[in-house]
Amino acid sequence: MKRFSLITAVCLLLLGPPGVSAQGDKTAARVEQAAGLLREGKVEEAERQLDAILKGTPNEAGALNLLGTIRARQGKLDEAESLFTRAARADRRFVGPRMNLAYLYHLKNLPEKAAVALGEVLGIDPDNAEAAQKLARLLLNSNRLDECVNLVEQLKQRGRATPALLAILGDARLGKGDLARAEESYGLALGQVPREPAALLGMAQVALRKGDAQGAVPYLARAREEAADSPELLYGFALVALRAGFGDEAGEALARAARLRPDDSRIIYLSGVAWLKRRKPDLSEAEQSFRRFLELQPDSPQGKLFLGYILLKQKRSAEARALLESSVRADASAPEGFYYLGLIAQDEQEDGRAVSILEEVTRRFPSFPHAHVALGVSYMKLKDYVRARRELETALRLSPGDQKAHFNLALLYARMKEPARAQEEMRIVEELRGKADARAEGDDDFSASPTPRPR
Repeated sequence: MKRFSLITAVCLLLLGPPGVSAQGDKTAARVEQAAGLLREGKVEEAERQLDAILKGTPNEAGALNLLGTIRARQGKLDEAESLFTRAARADRRFVGPRMNLAYLYHLKNLPEKAAVALGEVLGIDPDNAEAAQKLARLLLNSNRLDECVNLVEQLKQRGRATPALLAILGDARLGKGDLARAEESYGLALGQVPREPAALLGMAQVALRKGDAQGAVPYLARAREEAADSPELLYGFALVALRAGFGDEAGEALARAARLRPDDSRIIYLSGVAWLKRRKPDLSEAEQSFRRFLELQPDSPQGKLFLGYILLKQKRSAEARALLESSVRADASAPEGFYYLGLIAQDEQEDGRAVSILEEVTRRFPSFPHAHVALGVSYMKLKDYVRARRELETALRLSPGDQKAHFNLALLYARMKEPARAQEEMRIVEELRGKADARAEGDDDFSASPTPRPR
């Protein structure tokens, strides 16, 4: 259980409506005293005092809110939710229980309810910067991009958009594909705080979207310096660094993030991806990361897909097949899992089964070039050269720079006694290899499978 953030808002408790009775003053003082006990770590004593208050005044909002924080810290989230809800109903202007409800719904993975609670906070206190930032981030993460943009634009018009909110606005506009306005928002954030890390990462993403990887480098370097002690920023840096092709740098950032937050499944998952994207990929470390991730998220199709891929690379076919079959049963929306199952059939010399699987992949995902290459290889093994050539040429129409397709087409032409064409394909292979950046060991394996795409 994450430590629950205590929001007491004692100052609000002491500002009662006009004409408050002496008894009301006394109750408010007792609630304030209980809040002090909580701050001192005297939880049992605070709980006894709150129980006594609620026996006499069962709808005392401050006492309900404080007791809710105690129950949340104890992991009794349903009871805490009930107490916070009662506190909010008892005092329509009390921000504390609504903020606590928002955080509780975050813990329970109920983003829509969290959004409602944060909206109520802003209805009471439109200038509440914490609630505004949390709501904007929640809307962004829920892909409610238009709502996110509208919220931050309203705050911006009132001069209440912080650099962090402007960076979120940039992220929302980037999500909508509006690079120019995203860049403008990040620029406004950096104009206020030149080292705002979220805005620096945003500018790096804009550069990557424009195809300017080198232009992203200085922004990434500056963001990395600012992210040193924040797991969230280190995670964000790693995401962008991976997209820019800096697997080693992403891995280092994630290692720091994992030390700060060792049980964060997102960090563990991305660490596994980074081990596969380093200049020298480490399958053993990647395997450990994804096994740990699956301990935390045992039903994750993506976790099973990645671990199945790693085991496939290690020639551990039986365990790989079981994981991949489980992955595609849960999520059949992407081609990689089916494709890897076809490769396992190839490795086990089950050519007919491989053809059956790969034909289905090319039918369902006709734009996935790797499946056409693998199917061409299977047809070639069965000496069906006409179909092999068709599949390999289809792969090259989809991905003209695919070295594996050119390499296998060269083998096919050699078997078809067309040496000139075979030599031309090998010349293309060598040319592509020469143009490529320095790659990790193993990239000369032209039967190697592509790494899954993180989602």
